Amino acid sequence: MKGRIVFNGNIQLEQDFILSFREALLASHHQDPAVRHSRKTLLITAAWQKREHDEQHIRDALHGIGLEHVENLSLYHAFNELRGADPDLYQVYHTKQKVVQQVKLFYREKNSGLIRILQNQLQLLRDTFPNISLAQVLAYDVESGQKALSDYNPWQLLYHYACQDIQASIAKLREHDEHMLQVCHEIDDTFFESSGVLQHPLYHQIRAQLAERLLSANSIFIFGGHIAVLFNRLNFFQLKDVFVEALERGTNFYTVSAGSMSLCDYLVVFDDSSNEWTRSSRMYDFELFDKGFGLVTKIQLFPHCKDYIAMEDPDTVAYTAARFNRSLCVGLDQRSFLQLETYRHEGREYERFASVGAREGLYLFHANGEVEIKHTGEELLLPGTLAWERQHGS
Repeated sequence: MKGRIVFNGNIQLEQDFILSFREALLASHHQDPAVRHSRKTLLITAAWQKREHDEQHIRDALHGIGLEHVENLSLYHAFNELRGADPDLYQVYHTKQKVVQQVKLFYREKNSGLIRILQNQLQLLRDTFPNISLAQVLAYDVESGQKALSDYNPWQLLYHYACQDIQASIAKLREHDEHMLQVCHEIDDTFFESSGVLQHPLYHQIRAQLAERLLSANSIFIFGGHIAVLFNRLNFFQLKDVFVEALERGTNFYTVSAGSMSLCDYLVVFDDSSNEWTRSSRMYDFELFDKGFGLVTKIQLFPHCKDYIAMEDPDTVAYTAARFNRSLCVGLDQRSFLQLETYRHEGREYERFASVGAREGLYLFHANGEVEIKHTGEELLLPGTLAWERQHGS
């Protein structure tokens, strides 16, 4: 039986997370009897950087509920160990990272420009159709409209071509996102192929130690903080396959903010130098940071959703759902908890995505510009779930 994943947005006190899931932490369905017996809990706090080992308050909370075997992955310090042992290798890696950062500066500049164009296009359309929403524009059927052009009056023609153009701008944003990821991963692949890191004895030794800690854990916490540091270190030691294997063996994951995003298919962050979309000093534009580990692919998570997304604005909601339309966009805040688990029903395996936060729900972003709140105990309707099968009759 696979492990479960509990995602949180940005809880203030890590101890509260532990107390809220006390029973789940004390239980185990891991396939390895030794892991079930040990109930080992692993902490990943690399996003805290130099404070990686300032986790005594978490250890105390875990000890307080009866979990004595607690370890830290020590990912940040492991990277620094290799850095200190081989400065030349680190310099090659550092140069590669600088190049990736420059690529992302180009991406960010174009991303901001494309968003500005989209916003201006929408305003131009509203000069003629004042009450039009972005959701209506994106829902317009361009293909059907193209077949009926001979029946349209001049204003209908304007609406048709404006909707077509705005939809093309959204598609261009998505295309630009994918291109940036492709370029960055080509640079990354070149580093691994040409640097010799994959043949480095100390690299192999450290990676094996990290893998052993991950695979011997009954529960893994991945806490938030500096997302680039966390994910770049995980990616440097190529731990994706280890995460997947741990989940398959029955390890449970508990994640916060950057930790939650790292397990998604895509890591979406906010560009604090651009607010072309919102035109607000307190809200920022989205940008794609990287491809995540893909332990969850059917939802795109947005931690800190109340801090960074104007959820009261239907256009922003519609834009978010359209920009990241390959999956369901789900906002998480401080007291939001989303649980993903698998189970068997009548001989078949299903997934269940459920809101499990007693004090706050999940925020689902829909293409029509509405935010739906899923309260505790309510499930998300997604392919692969029993609820989806029952509704669609498959």
